[in-house]
This record gives sequence, structure tokens and C-alpha cells, in this order.
Amino acid sequence: MQTIYRNGKIYTNSYDTALTPITKSLYLQYLKCQNAFHLIREGIVSKPNSTSFGGYLEWGEFLTLCKDQFPNNPTVEKSTNREESFLQSEVYLNGNVSHFGSQLRFQNFVGSVEFMEYEKEREGWILWDFRPIGSIKQDILRSFFFYKTLAEGMGYRVLGCKVIRIQTKFVYKGGPILPEEYLLVDDVTPRMESERGKREEEWNQFLENLEATKNNPISYSFLNHSPSCRSLKTCLSPAHCAMGREQTKEIFEYRDSSELAKQWFASGYNSYDSVPDSELSPIQKIQKEAHKSGTVHFDKQSLSSYLSNVTKSVAFLDFESINPYIPIYPETKPFQHIPYLYSLHIWDIETDSLTHKTYLHEDVGSDPRQSILFHLQKDLPEGITIFSFNDFFEKLIIQESATAFPEYLEFWDSVKSMFIDLALPFKKLWVYHPGQNGKASLKEILPCFSDESHFGLTIREGQDANYQYLRLIKKQVTAEEKKRVLEDLIAYCKLDSYGLFLIYRMLIEKLSVI
Repeated sequence: MQTIYRNGKIYTNSYDTALTPITKSLYLQYLKCQNAFHLIREGIVSKPNSTSFGGYLEWGEFLTLCKDQFPNNPTVEKSTNREESFLQSEVYLNGNVSHFGSQLRFQNFVGSVEFMEYEKEREGWILWDFRPIGSIKQDILRSFFFYKTLAEGMGYRVLGCKVIRIQTKFVYKGGPILPEEYLLVDDVTPRMESERGKREEEWNQFLENLEATKNNPISYSFLNHSPSCRSLKTCLSPAHCAMGREQTKEIFEYRDSSELAKQWFASGYNSYDSVPDSELSPIQKIQKEAHKSGTVHFDKQSLSSYLSNVTKSVAFLDFESINPYIPIYPETKPFQHIPYLYSLHIWDIETDSLTHKTYLHEDVGSDPRQSILFHLQKDLPEGITIFSFNDFFEKLIIQESATAFPEYLEFWDSVKSMFIDLALPFKKLWVYHPGQNGKASLKEILPCFSDESHFGLTIREGQDANYQYLRLIKKQVTAEEKKRVLEDLIAYCKLDSYGLFLIYRMLIEKLSVI
């Protein structure tokens, strides 16, 4: 243990300690789930990947915009030998030099601060974080507390904490992004001060836990610890946190169970049937009965009412979009969904004929919205019922795109009342198949009622589709790979709209024989 003397005080730094350092992300993991923290720190499970599919494609540009607000300041370069980064940071800190990428280390804690700004007048440091987000969340305040604790533990005076984030009301007009319009600076120092007691309580409990588990075996049961997972469906290692869960997983598949399922587990319930009806909600009772009987639940009355105004010919529509936090096209905002692909299946019930229409905007250097609206207006018959899964998204896409291109507002007015949300029967449990295991996503429902599945596709989820099209825009693919990506995107979107058709046809057929 090395002793450091600074400003007349004594500080300790465990430069020679062999323990794995505790990072900010590990500390935040502890505040979410105590078990997960220990499992990751002990190397029993891997740290979950929190990076979004396409986030890093924009991060470099966002970081440059932020760093440009502090010109002519050095950067601590990341090195394979992190010790070099720590030593370089210490040189800047001891010399009162503002710098990017500061590497802090106190006792067994390490952290990387985006920018450390030294204020000569007040003889102290401002901690800066750069976040491509639209609002300040608890994790940012907790991160700052972690950094502040390390910096003050090392003997440096922290004056405040500031965040550079995204102005969500910013409307891109074309040309270079103007940082003064796109970026917002939030001084969270007052909020940090007002919540200091809460942050200190969290930190002290964390230190107590570290001390209590230092030389003792750890009990990972989620029943003994708080905080722990809100739902064991997202548990990093059920084998450690809920031994026996694999034999009792049914109780965790009850819809809207979360904390209830933990109580049921503690009470010894181990199956759908074991949970008394008195402890179940109406939809959970439906779920229980479907699993007991092994049959599909259909609420004929609700379904008949739901489908009572459907036209004879129906359409099934699915969009794929990007939502970059750095706007690409004029008259768009950060995080706004921009459609680049749709798949449309049209079914004539009387002739039992199915037609497929699709449009993919292959000119990735231009705004796809006007072309999307042009082709959709041409492909979509007038006065036809339109089914989408969670139709709020599809309606928002058309509305925002038509607002940007007013010549299509009349088209939007003509279709907005024709949408029906095909997810609704499954959310309400008017329909429930035991194979859904409590889930209600299209990808879980489709295999239960058809032979189709997303499993065999190269692109299997919307986030990946978003990422792949952004790769095309950012020119991160070869010409050969571009062709393959475009084909994969069309296949993914096509299965979504085709899956809607299969589900709707199943509902119609089932209602006709009930």
C-alpha cells in the first residue's frame, strides 16, 4: 500500500494491490443487483454488453463535437498498459492541466473521466461527462459520485460536475452540425449536492458489503439480497441466484409477475399449477388454465368485437427505420425514426390471394422519407384495413414523414383511422398459446401459430436492422457486403409483415369454427 502526501493530508492508493480493480460500471452494476456485481467481479459470469447495436457508429462524431468545446487540451491516450495511462493522468492532475480521458485510481477503484477541467480562480476541478442522451438519469449522478469519490480520495478538490448531452428539440437544417444548437450543458452540481445524502448512503452500503464479503463465501440467493433483479428473466446466472429455478421456471413466466414470482419461489411454488388462483390476476388465471389444459385460449367475444369493422381486403404493414442521435437528414431531430424500408402484404379474403409489395431505399446518401411515402401511397389500396404489430410506431412514421413532406398529409389523413394493432389480442390475452411462455412479441407468437420463425434469418431483430442500414450510410461495408445486407434487410422486414398475415388468418379461421 502506497502512502501519498498532498495538501497537508495523507491519502492511500493501492497501486500494489493484486485485487481486480472496481470500475464505475461494476459499481453501477452493484446498485442494480448485488449478486451480479459479485458474479462479474469473481469472473463467474461475463459482464453484460450494454453497447447498442449502432451507437459506436456515431460516438466518434459526437465525441469530437464535445471535445471541440475545449480546444487545445491534451488527451490521455488509452494504452494496452493501463499503468501508463494512470501515470500520464497523474502528471496532468499534479500540474493542474485540464485534460481528456483522465484515469483515476484510488484504493481499489478506477475510473475514466471524459474531461477534467481545472479552474485556476477557485483552485479546483470540474468533472465533465459526455453523453449522447436527451435527459439526466440516476446512473449519470451515480457515475459522477463515483468519479468525485476517487478524485477527492486522491487529494484533488472537486468543484462541480457537468454533462454535455443532446438538445432533443434541435432540428437539423443541413450542413455542418452547429454544436451551440445541438449540444446542451447541464450543471448537475446543485442536484449532486441536494442528493448527497442518498449517494453517500449507497456508497457506504457498498463499502460495507465489500468488507463483509472480503474473506467470506458469498451467498448468491436473490432471496437474501437487495438490490437484486426485478425479474429473474434477466438474471445473469439463475444457477447461482436461484438454485432450482430451472425446475420452477414456469412461475417466472407468468405475465406481470416480477416481484410476485420471487415470493412464489420463496414459498416453494414450482409450476403454473402450484400457484393458488387466489394469488393470480385474471390474465394469469387464463395463462394457468392454458398451460394446464395444453390448449390455446380464445376469447371469441372480444376477438369478434375487435375484428368487427375489418374490410374484406386487408393490409399488413411493417417499417424498418434508423433513429440516429446525430441527425443525418434536414428537418429531422435527434433520435427521430426515419423509415428506409417497408414490407406490405395485401390479402383479398374472398379470392384468398396474397400480394406482396416492398420498397427499400438503396440510395443511402439521400433522405428516404419522400420515396417511402411515394411508393407506399402507390402500393396501399384506398379504404383498406391496415394491420401492424404495435401500430403506434407505423402511424408515427407516416405522420412525421408527411409533416416533413406536406404533399402527403392528405394521404396520412386517409389512412390513420384504418390502422388496427394486431398486438392487442395478445397483450390482452384474448389469445394465448402455451408455447408463448408468457411472452407477447411477434417473434414469440409466430412460431406458435405457424411454421415460420425469425430464427433462420441473418437479421433477427429491429435493432440489428437499424445498425446494418447505418453501416451502409456510414460506408462501413464493401460493395459485395452491401448487396448482402440489402437482401437480408428485405428478408427480415418481409417475414414481419408475412407473419402478421399468418396470425390474422389464424384468428379468422379460428373464429369461424368456434
